[in-house]
Amino acid sequence: MTVWGALAERLRGGVLHRFLGREVWALTDQAMVSATNFLTNIMLARFMGLREFGLFALAWMSVLFVNSLQYALIVAPMMSVGPKQETRDRPSYFGAVFFQELVLVSFCFGLVYAALSFFPALFRHPELHRLAMPLAVSAFAYQAQDFVRRYFFATRHSRFALADDGISYLTQLPILWFLHKAGELNSVTALWTMAGTSLVGLAASWLWVEPLKLDWKWIKSVSIRHWKISRWLTGSALMVWTSGNLFVLAAPLYYGVAAAGVLKASQNLVGVMHVWFLGLDNIVPAETARRLREGGVHSMLSYTRSILAKWGGLTCLFAAVMAAAPGFWLHLAYGAQMAQYGYILRLYALLYIFVFVGGPLRAALQALEFTAPIFWSYLAMTAFAVIFAIPMAKWMGLKGTMLGLIGTQCLFQGIVSVSLVVRARRVRLTNAMAWSEAAAE
Repeated sequence: MTVWGALAERLRGGVLHRFLGREVWALTDQAMVSATNFLTNIMLARFMGLREFGLFALAWMSVLFVNSLQYALIVAPMMSVGPKQETRDRPSYFGAVFFQELVLVSFCFGLVYAALSFFPALFRHPELHRLAMPLAVSAFAYQAQDFVRRYFFATRHSRFALADDGISYLTQLPILWFLHKAGELNSVTALWTMAGTSLVGLAASWLWVEPLKLDWKWIKSVSIRHWKISRWLTGSALMVWTSGNLFVLAAPLYYGVAAAGVLKASQNLVGVMHVWFLGLDNIVPAETARRLREGGVHSMLSYTRSILAKWGGLTCLFAAVMAAAPGFWLHLAYGAQMAQYGYILRLYALLYIFVFVGGPLRAALQALEFTAPIFWSYLAMTAFAVIFAIPMAKWMGLKGTMLGLIGTQCLFQGIVSVSLVVRARRVRLTNAMAWSEAAAE
């Protein structure tokens, strides 16, 4: 091995491992996914025009909506319960989870197709009708592929998730570029492209899935245990769309579809943070549950604090870079037409600092299988949004929309953090009392 090769190897095993730890594969995967999404959105905004891109962004919100239901009903419980399973029980447990996933994605396919086929006027954009089938297939494919990648993270097979995502995401860019050159790139062809690459990645991933066993007793017991966690998270997921997203949806009502394009384009730039936001979300819930099981509440909270300190610092640094010269970054990515919206990018940078804090806190509550505070947090956010979303968008424009989003995050973090502290103290007290009683006997 050369001197430079030895030095590179030492850096990989030393500095990178010390900073990234077990998150290295998850973050590598998320870097690839986020980079692809980042470039995809830039290509679509540049090549399709702001209005068509705004239409695409509104349509894609339905895919994100059903994916949030999947996360609440299946992924979040799996990430917290799956790592606690004994080796002999894994085929039956994950077989039950895969069965739940099949039922859910089939339901969501029908929901998206019916909504856009029969009730497009409800979205105040009748042209969404032509997107019904490609969007429904995209929702099915995107959900299924995302579930399998999360399964790989839950079972500590992060390298398989990386390979799966490589197939699903890296193939998008050349296809979209070809469609643009052929003059065929629009919302419909973009959705078919994303659906097709997700299905190819899903098919390839089955080569690495562990043996599964369908047992109706396990399906019933797992469904009951998951529901105790997901019933609160599902309500929370639904209220996301009447809290933060209500502000986003209110802006186009007064300023047209282009407003959605402006918000999406600005979010796309700070979306680089998704490299570690979503990368951590792939492994932090499972690792938090393992720390709780192996070392108790103290070990779990130490891990949570380390994630907040290490990755929160990186989040603040990146947000500062974006906020320092927002017009420059928008002009560089999208051209002169977007430079005037620098204030939106600056507010998004501030918003994402608050968003980051919520991830590790939620993971700790999920590990404790105590998710009710998450529900109540979103209920408070919903009440805030119902009262202020339309007035702030109407009288303050896009700036009002952004300030509303920041306000909802402040509410969420306050309630969740207080609930975690109270619950952790209660669990510690209960464990201490049980230990004392056992010692006395």
